[in-house]
Amino acid sequence: MNIKHALRQLGIILFLAITLATTVTQSAVDMNSALEQVRAFSRPFEFDFWGWTFEAVWHKFQQESVNLPAYLAPENQKQVILAYLDQTRQVQTLESAIQLIFSNPDIPDPERESAPLQRQLREINTNVENLQPIAESILQRQVSQILADENLSVLGQVLPPVLFQSSPLPKALIVSPRDVIRQDANLSLNPELQLDEIITTELVIADNLNVSTLITNIGGVGTYPTMINRTSDITWLTGVVSHEWTHNFLTLRPLGWNYNTNNDLRTMNETAASIIEEELKWKIIERYYPQFLPQPSSGQVSTENEQPDIPVFNFDFEMYVTRTRTDELLAAGDIAQAEAYMEERRTFFYQNGYVIRRLNQAWFAFHSAYVNAPSTGNEGQTGAAGTDPVGPAVWQLYERSATLANFLNRISWMTSFASLQEALKNE
Repeated sequence: MNIKHALRQLGIILFLAITLATTVTQSAVDMNSALEQVRAFSRPFEFDFWGWTFEAVWHKFQQESVNLPAYLAPENQKQVILAYLDQTRQVQTLESAIQLIFSNPDIPDPERESAPLQRQLREINTNVENLQPIAESILQRQVSQILADENLSVLGQVLPPVLFQSSPLPKALIVSPRDVIRQDANLSLNPELQLDEIITTELVIADNLNVSTLITNIGGVGTYPTMINRTSDITWLTGVVSHEWTHNFLTLRPLGWNYNTNNDLRTMNETAASIIEEELKWKIIERYYPQFLPQPSSGQVSTENEQPDIPVFNFDFEMYVTRTRTDELLAAGDIAQAEAYMEERRTFFYQNGYVIRRLNQAWFAFHSAYVNAPSTGNEGQTGAAGTDPVGPAVWQLYERSATLANFLNRISWMTSFASLQEALKNE
C-alpha cells in the first residue's frame, strides 16, 4: 500500500468515525434539563467514546494497511477464526474458574490458590490479543461479501465499510419515568463498574429524581468502528457485527439521524437492525462456517420411557403478559402496585430459569425497542413491547419487501412511525 493511498484510507475512516461517533455521543450530552439532572450523578462514571474511537481508528488503519487476509487462503482464514474462538473460550473458562475461587469462603488464600490459573490466563490472553486483529479483518471481509451479495453495496463497496473491534463494552444507564414506560435517557458508563457501584448508582438516581433506573450490559455499540463484546460464539458474533453495521448504515440516513427523537423511531431503528442481524448471520454461517448451522431434526420420535407432556415455559408470552398488565396499572395511576407486580413477576421468571436482576419501567423501556419476529403461536404478541404496534409494523414492511436491500433502503429514509404506516397502507 503506497503512502498516498494509506493516508486517503485513514482520512476516510477518521471522517466516518467522527461523523458516526458524534451521533452516538450526542445522546450523552443532550442539554435538556431532565438528562442533565441524571448526568449530575452519572458523569463521573461515563464512558470516553472519543478516546476509544480514535484508538480504534488507529488500530483499524494498521490492520487494513497490512491486509493480512489477502495472504491467506480461505481455508486458512477459517482456521484463524476457529483458533481465535477456541482461545477466547479458554479465556472465558479460566476467568469463571478464577471467579469461583475468589467467591469460595472456604478458600483462605484465593490469590495463591488461583495463581496457576492466573498465569495460564495471561498466556492465553496474549494469544487472543495476537489473533484478534487478523480475525477481525477476516470477519469484516466475510460480512462485507454477504452484504454485497445482498446488493447493499455501491460498485462493490459496502458503505460504510464494515469495521468492528472487540472490546469491553460500556454499560447502559437507562432512565424511565415511573408513571409510564418511556426511555428518557440512555447513557454509556464505564465497563469496569462493579455490581455494588451499579446498584448504588441506580438507587441514588431513582431516589433523588423519582424515576425508574437500570444499568445493564449490552452486546455492541454503533460507534465507528463498531464496538463488539468479545465472544467465543461465532453465530452471536456475526449477528452483532451485522446489527451494529446496520446502525452505521442508518446513521448516514434520516432514520438513524432521528434515532433519539422519540421512542417510535428508536424502535424502528432497533427492529430494522435486528431483522438484518437475523437474516445475515445465517447467510454468513452457511457460507463460511456451515458446521455451526443448527442440525435438522431426525424426525424420529422415541417411544421408550415416554414422559407426559410438560408445558414449555414461553418467555415471550409471559413477558407480553407482564408488560400488558404493567401498562394497565400505570395507566390507572397505580404506580406502587405496578412496581410490586413487576417484582412478583421477576420472581416468577427466576423460578422458571430466567434471571433478571431488576424488572422495572426502565427494563421495559430498554428491551421493548428490540422486537423479534411476532410469533404466530402467540397471535403476534411481541414480548417486552407488549401491544406497541411499531415493531410489528417494521416486520410487516420487511415481509412485504422484495429483497433485504429493498427493505433497508425504504425504511432508512423514513422519519416517523406515520411514514411507515403510510408505506404499509399503500402496499
